[in-house]
Amino acid sequence: MSKNKGQAITKSLFLHSGRGGTQVCSTTFAMAVWFVWACIVCLFSWWFSFYGLNDYTSSTNTVVMVNPPDSFIEYREEAETSRQLIFYEEWDAAFDFMKMSDFMHDHAAGVVIFFPEDFDDTLKRGEDSSILTYYRTATLDYMYIRDDFVDEYLEGYRVYLADGYNLENAGDSWEVVRDDIPTNNGEPWAVLFGRSMGRNFIPILLFIVLLYAAMSSGTEAISGQKERGTFSRILLSPVSRKDIVQAFTNGVFLSSAIPSIVVIIITWLIPLYRHPASFIPILLLTISLALFISALTVMISVMNDTVTSAQTAFLPIFFILVTIAVTCINGDEDTGEFYYFIPVYGHFYGLGDGFNGQPHILASIVCSAVTAALAFAITKISSKLLMSEKFTVLTTSSEEEEIAREPSVFEKTVDSIIGLFDVVLYPLMVLSIFQLLAMIPVAVAYMRDPAYSDFIADLANVSGVADIIERTMTILGIFMNDAKFLALMAVAYILMILTYIRRAKGAANIGLVKEKMPKFYCLGIVLGITLMSLVFALLVATGKTTVEGFGLPSGSILTFIFSLLMWVPQGAAEEVMFRGFMMPKIKSIFGKHGSVFAIVISSILFSVFHCFNGGFSIVALINIFLLAVFFALIYEKTGSIVITCAAHTMWNMFQGNIYGLSVSGNASVPALLATNYTGSSFGPEGTLEATAVIIAALAVMAVITLCRKRPSPKAS
Repeated sequence: MSKNKGQAITKSLFLHSGRGGTQVCSTTFAMAVWFVWACIVCLFSWWFSFYGLNDYTSSTNTVVMVNPPDSFIEYREEAETSRQLIFYEEWDAAFDFMKMSDFMHDHAAGVVIFFPEDFDDTLKRGEDSSILTYYRTATLDYMYIRDDFVDEYLEGYRVYLADGYNLENAGDSWEVVRDDIPTNNGEPWAVLFGRSMGRNFIPILLFIVLLYAAMSSGTEAISGQKERGTFSRILLSPVSRKDIVQAFTNGVFLSSAIPSIVVIIITWLIPLYRHPASFIPILLLTISLALFISALTVMISVMNDTVTSAQTAFLPIFFILVTIAVTCINGDEDTGEFYYFIPVYGHFYGLGDGFNGQPHILASIVCSAVTAALAFAITKISSKLLMSEKFTVLTTSSEEEEIAREPSVFEKTVDSIIGLFDVVLYPLMVLSIFQLLAMIPVAVAYMRDPAYSDFIADLANVSGVADIIERTMTILGIFMNDAKFLALMAVAYILMILTYIRRAKGAANIGLVKEKMPKFYCLGIVLGITLMSLVFALLVATGKTTVEGFGLPSGSILTFIFSLLMWVPQGAAEEVMFRGFMMPKIKSIFGKHGSVFAIVISSILFSVFHCFNGGFSIVALINIFLLAVFFALIYEKTGSIVITCAAHTMWNMFQGNIYGLSVSGNASVPALLATNYTGSSFGPEGTLEATAVIIAALAVMAVITLCRKRPSPKAS
């Protein structure tokens, strides 16, 4: 009877685990499908060319000399070397790693020596200069070849310069900067990329799937029963505490192991990861890790009385285990054999090597056995903890049960802090990921621009945070005039909006209400144009802005069009983030006075997110805060962010593309009006003229609200 009851508990938890259960399985299965889709896209995207992933023919005798100066040509005629020197002139992008890789590929070379174009003139002026070296890192042999060439040949060149140019201290006037360039050992880039995914990404994916599935079902296991007042019935059943813990652990184990095995099987369908000798070690490591995490989750569930408190207690463990997994991403030479036998570390390294066809069978067995022993010990501890539980079975009304389940002040405080962290960190994470993805292709292309070398060299003069922000704004200004970057940013903002819609389970839940959407959007367009036009008019009236011409610069029409298109999802994305997502979350945290807190906190965060822009000032902080309050009040009154999405878009579009002004400290974009602006370097949003317009808008809103609340004479 006890055995049947334990099986019933396991089955009930696995199939009907309330907030977790089968939903966890579907979620992780969707994650697996998306992962496989991403792998297929990456493996078949052969038209992309990444630096350091070219297929070379090995060479130990050829050195490519880029921009060799006249002094080196003369030295070459006098000195002898066993190396074959290939000369390539007129390439001024010193840090273009992809081009250096191409040089090695085209000439079957293993080393590239790069001279600055004005190397001789720089030395004659008595200034320092640097010679950059690049070498293939497929093996250490190429580093030794580079070092031998530098020591045997370039050192002689140093002496030649000292004698030929009569330079004082010529021995220290230039240096060889020994940089590396990523290369491979003749394998296709798709194979290298796939191996990197197998070693790093797939193990982390499995860790996250296991942890998320265990947390979703495990924290619901015993603490959920306690919260609902049904756990006392289980304790009164003829089942021992040990069997109860074991039954719940089995249920959590099934809920977490099955979706993880699904990920493994789907990954197995990719030919690159189909290694028969690795399947059993991978399966063994996954099952043992799932058992360990399940036992750990159930113990936490035993120690807490509500699902929320259990999840709060499990979150640090979640982040610690994921952090350990992230720290495991390094080269094989940095990984000691001992780590393969340690739980968690051994799981990550063992899974990564297994997917790449290099299983450590003995280490996998030992690691799994040690992990299973730990899981057994944790289960014993959970049984002892459950022995101390005392429950009184009373017949109470539903109202009394609700009072009994009321969380403590401490639990409410913890929930509020976690909620606020989510409000801040989730938007920051989403923004960082999608903006970074949009920047990568443009940044790679920019590396081929000679200006990139000047930018890298100028970084040596950075002396503080202000300089860092200035350099960042410089790069962003270059990107903002690149049509490709603007198009990618538009796509990134659209994906951000879709991410929030998916999380909120519907567009209406983040303020994108379909009702009156066309009317609201048109109203927002008029509002945004009016506000920015009033600011511009005041700037002209006060002499801070003068109009010097009309018409787009030649060659910037495409950039202008893409810039206009980019502002539409950009304005909507920020409104979704700061109004549609944040405000309902903050309301739910603070309850009765949630609306006030939602308006204030979201507006403060909106201001803080702009504080790293160039030229940020106290006036800019106040203006952005007031504008955020204005938009938040509109959302509060209408229940829709459609108006503010359009107003936000038009505010930025007319500020940048029509009136030719800086947008929130960002570099200017192609504009219809050529203007000379002498105000705040943050742009119009950093001026008192903007302050006056925003305060006037708030006053108008207050008057309209009061008039609507005032009863009519007839009603009186």
